[in-house]
Amino acid sequence: MTDTAATDPRREAARAFLERHAPGFGALRSASSDASNRRYWRAQGPKGDSLVVMDSPPDKEPLDSFLDVQARLEKAGLPVPQIHAKDLKGGFLLLDDLGNDTLFSWQAEAAPTERENALAECRAQLTAVARVERERLPAFDVPRLATEMQLFDDWYRAGHLDLSWSDDQARRWEDMRERIATRLAAMPPVFVHRDYHSRNLMRGEKGWAIIDFQDAVAGPLAYDLVSLLRDSYIDWPADWVEREIEAFWQQARASGLTKASLEGFIEDFAWVAVQRHLKVLGIFARLSRRDGKHGYIDDLPLTWRHLHWALDRAPELAPLRELVVGLEPENARG
Repeated sequence: MTDTAATDPRREAARAFLERHAPGFGALRSASSDASNRRYWRAQGPKGDSLVVMDSPPDKEPLDSFLDVQARLEKAGLPVPQIHAKDLKGGFLLLDDLGNDTLFSWQAEAAPTERENALAECRAQLTAVARVERERLPAFDVPRLATEMQLFDDWYRAGHLDLSWSDDQARRWEDMRERIATRLAAMPPVFVHRDYHSRNLMRGEKGWAIIDFQDAVAGPLAYDLVSLLRDSYIDWPADWVEREIEAFWQQARASGLTKASLEGFIEDFAWVAVQRHLKVLGIFARLSRRDGKHGYIDDLPLTWRHLHWALDRAPELAPLRELVVGLEPENARG
């Protein structure tokens, strides 16, 4: 049998980091990995406690943004993993072990009432998230939003589906992409986590802890709510989604985060959802084709349905709905 640690120099470096800062902890066991280059290792302590080592290769995933955003969220009183030690040069952090119960894994075995309550709890946390300090965060501006949507064209339409567009279709795509990006960039900015969904919310003693927050930006109020309610991994019941959109809007109005009417907020939600779902379709296709992470292909159909749910609620985007006819996930060529 091959000694995995002996052939994995970063695991050896993670072990040395752990021994420097938490002597007496046992062997590293894989806790999880994500869609990036980060990995997480769990180690058991002598008193039954455990810690997690985050392995974030500095040439691929620098720690600066993670540390910056973690400090902002912690200062705001939001539940995030505490940092016990750090090695910026090596690319390691020693973190609280939040366990294994993501919202995604936990809700799969939970009763309907428990699932509904958990969704409401995560939604209720979002007004506090929106109020987190956003100064010096990257702006969700037109170029960034448009570049994200272009992933749909490059990796999903041309890459995954291997389907061509005429020159006229390409021009219409560019027009719709710019219209969406321009509208979202004009929305009043708040703190945006960017991936506030079921795999980045951990069930803990202090509520639903937030992880994977390092890509935070200043952007539209509806964005994190879209990530939660139109999750690419869970198809929440339609009546729950509608109820939670209105509940969030009421919270946001009461706290001064928006002056929009409910109808106006729902329309903003739909436009934001279209942008995000286009991006996610592209990302999932790229993860499969470029990175060999083919499991994300299974999540394309739900994301596609969510895209059309949003298009149904944004009448001005009817030309985009017409444009994507025939680009269903099942039309992939082998």
